[in-house]
Amino acid sequence: MTFNLPYGFDFLHSSELLLLVPLALLVILGCWKKVDQKHLFFHALVVFLLILALAAPYSAEMSAPKSSQTRITIISDESASMELLKKGVSGEISDKLGTRVPVTVTTVSGIHTSLGDSIIQQASPENYVLVVSDGQSNSGTPVEEALSYCYKNNFPVAALIPRTEKEDLSVEIEGDNEAVIDNEAFYKVNIRKATEEKISYQVRITVDHQKVMEREITQTGRIESIEFNHTFETLGPHTVKATLHPASISVKNLDYFENNNQYMKSIYVTPKPKVLLVTNEPDSPLANTMKKIYDVRVAKSFGPLNGTDAVIIDNQAASTISDAETRTLRNYVTNGGGLVVVGGDSSFDYPAEETYRKTDFEELLPVTSEPSNWRGGRNIVLMLDVSPSTLEKNGLGGRVLDDILSNAIVLLESDLLKDARVDVITFGSKGQDITDGFIDMSKESNRLWLDAEIRKITPTGDSTSLERGLMTARTILNGENKSSEAEIIIISDGGIGNEGDTDNRFERAVQCAENLHEGSDIGVHFVHIHAPKTTRQVTSKGQYYAELFMNKIGLSENYNRVEPGKRIDVSFSDNPEESEDRDDEYSSGSIVVYDPKHFITRNISDINHDILGYNEVTPKPEANRLVITRLGKPIITTWRLGLGRVAAITTDNGNGNGVPWAASLYSGNDSLIITRTLNWAVADIEMFEEIQLKVPDLKMSQPGRILITTGKEGTPELYFDKKPMEITSIGNNMYESYITADTFGLHKISETPVEANLTEGLMYEVSGTKNVSWRPAAVNHPDEYTYVGENTLFRIAILENGGKIYTAEDVYSRIIEDASTSTEKKILTKVFYTKYFLALAFLIYLLYTLHHTYNTRMK
Repeated sequence: MTFNLPYGFDFLHSSELLLLVPLALLVILGCWKKVDQKHLFFHALVVFLLILALAAPYSAEMSAPKSSQTRITIISDESASMELLKKGVSGEISDKLGTRVPVTVTTVSGIHTSLGDSIIQQASPENYVLVVSDGQSNSGTPVEEALSYCYKNNFPVAALIPRTEKEDLSVEIEGDNEAVIDNEAFYKVNIRKATEEKISYQVRITVDHQKVMEREITQTGRIESIEFNHTFETLGPHTVKATLHPASISVKNLDYFENNNQYMKSIYVTPKPKVLLVTNEPDSPLANTMKKIYDVRVAKSFGPLNGTDAVIIDNQAASTISDAETRTLRNYVTNGGGLVVVGGDSSFDYPAEETYRKTDFEELLPVTSEPSNWRGGRNIVLMLDVSPSTLEKNGLGGRVLDDILSNAIVLLESDLLKDARVDVITFGSKGQDITDGFIDMSKESNRLWLDAEIRKITPTGDSTSLERGLMTARTILNGENKSSEAEIIIISDGGIGNEGDTDNRFERAVQCAENLHEGSDIGVHFVHIHAPKTTRQVTSKGQYYAELFMNKIGLSENYNRVEPGKRIDVSFSDNPEESEDRDDEYSSGSIVVYDPKHFITRNISDINHDILGYNEVTPKPEANRLVITRLGKPIITTWRLGLGRVAAITTDNGNGNGVPWAASLYSGNDSLIITRTLNWAVADIEMFEEIQLKVPDLKMSQPGRILITTGKEGTPELYFDKKPMEITSIGNNMYESYITADTFGLHKISETPVEANLTEGLMYEVSGTKNVSWRPAAVNHPDEYTYVGENTLFRIAILENGGKIYTAEDVYSRIIEDASTSTEKKILTKVFYTKYFLALAFLIYLLYTLHHTYNTRMK
């Protein structure tokens, strides 16, 4: 038996090695006493080996036990949407492969596709799963989540997407199901198509049977969107409907499904919210904007708040708000009221001698009235290498992975990232988002959570693919506001080179990074944790791959090589002068959306005009920054206080006593950010009614969730199409119910079992009546007919989770070999060497004893 001491050697009980100290002392004592050196050497060597054996030496190795046979399971998607794609593909593959390897076919069918559930059910280390599908899944476990689960557990999953042979159009309307009377309501009509072939059709949009838009469209791309707005002038139920009319006599060949060519949305129109505006400028742009939207009561001081949906305090000094009024406001907000505080030259940090700072009133606000030194506006993606090579020793008693994670934690705790929005992804043979989106590092709770999550990271995968990590980072950043600065920090042992002549993963990573930097102006930094024994770290010419990578994308100045045990200090500017240039580049009033996921800022990508002034404030730890200047100064900040909502708009009302700071925010498209802030604070415009119903668009044969809030005691009784609804309590006076309808059209939720289905004509007749105890509910075609053709994100999800995509031509030549390779489950194991050290010690002692006995007694 041969014995090779591997790299990565360690001891399970390293404290036992302290016994080497007395051994060393005994050896020194023996030498001093002039004991026989040969006798002393061999006995010390035996004791040395016994101490090593006592410490339990081991090495961590990646092993790949092979399964006894290859088995292929084909998940055949036979749901309704697959009628558009080539048929019989799964059967053909099964027939041809069945004579060579065991093949099982399982089907997914019906009008609901639970593709993720099916993948999880069939996946196992010994089973190679081939998904034959368009990738459209609309129920059960999301496909991305299922593929991530399979990757973490080394369950191989691949896909084959049949060719789309039939064209189809579908239509859907986006928008709120509630609107305020005499206010513009915004909607978007999405027309999806199965292929990228050119097609012409007509779309017609009606409101309460009346045509409001008709347009001829020639579409090539997979999706076309039309935005429109409508002002409802009567209370009660209304309908918005979009209908497609394919421009061809041969409708069946042009548009396969006909049931998805119309979409109906039920709208319930409510009275204008009642809002109290406390201001000294009743004709300001803010006041005029509010008067268009709400039933506004203007006053210079507080009055009774009964029946008021929100309070807007415009540029009021701290001295004008009494302690009694503050207590009234606190009680009002914590019980569900809305509050918006607008800045100016008499609020927040003005006047200097009497600011909101440390007042009882400030306790209600999401900000403190002191300058913020936060620069903000930066999205940071931390890419951490977790490939198996990071298990190697760093030469200081730890692993390379320890240095990678420690550097990441140091960065998170630094001033550089304390106010950034951070997303952490890991990459081995794939990229994985461990934070599930960006989190605000200014919140201490977020930082502590992320610190703990990073410490849990362990190596995954069987190789290092920087490209996969960069693809994941690109997907994450593509969903963010493009006006925010973005940086990617890669922390890796540098083992990113190619494995052989046919491997080009390094070149693909370079191309991906170039596209990110040059195409999207995203900064890239590389922190190279120098590990001398890492493979694929150095080129044949002796150059570090990590350094070459940064040179090729033109960012050599952002390359940092760090020795084991050291920590990096990354700067996003070459020198202070560059930082000053950046300050000069932007006007101090150039503002951007910081959090694009909030209701207020959703789908608002740019704010076109600058503001000329703002109040200096600092957001509180658990507040949400929504809009900031490019230099990081908060402009719109929100938080929840009890059951209510509070927003701070820290610029003025657009008038500013004749010297306006923010006139542009109250006109044109930019005014949407103000109206949404006001609407968010108002929130539940019927909070003083006895019952409220939140009714979404329903889909045929799919459960829809109805939210119910009531001021009455006990569970409310409601009926859906004359049938009693099952209602469950989810909180204080809050309930939910799930309802399912099987027919297209308008249905009714009511407090008494009256008429069931409604017609559009009847809806139009009863509009103008306010009755919050019943609501219309529009039921449309299932999601199976909404998302048609190949789901392009399915390919990305397969590849990012270590899978492969086959074509109908190459599946037979590749899949058996791939299946045999992929069913080798790679696992991390500890190999112990105690017995070898014991055997060696015994052998040395035996041979020396025999030799000594022979020389002293037998001669």
